[in-house]
Amino acid sequence: MSLKIKTKLLIVDDERDICRYEKNIFEKRNFKVSTAETGSRAITLAKTEKPDIALIDIHMSKGVSGLEILEKLLRIHPACKCIIVTWDKEKALEAKKKGAVAFVIKPVELEDLELAITKVVKSLTKK
Repeated sequence: MSLKIKTKLLIVDDERDICRYEKNIFEKRNFKVSTAETGSRAITLAKTEKPDIALIDIHMSKGVSGLEILEKLLRIHPACKCIIVTWDKEKALEAKKKGAVAFVIKPVELEDLELAITKVVKSLTKK
């Protein structure tokens, strides 16, 4: 019997429907998914769940920005690979400078999200 450890994915978005949709999609693809609608919840989950990958919306309406979440998350859990989701390419480039491994531009197509996450998963399995 082989034990396959699921890749842990943290989805951070202030829109509940987006969190639910993405959680449903990636659980079907065998990820262990946690969701957070606020920065404080994202940080709490990062501490307890230690996600392999975080998908972070840059423009959060509640509390801290996605950039602040990115910085805090990487301080707590530096091994986490963060992918930024935004309509703002300048903010996406700023996030890359702060440690994000990739970004996806809104409006998001499912294929773009899957491609970004697949690339990160492949980089994790090469280690």
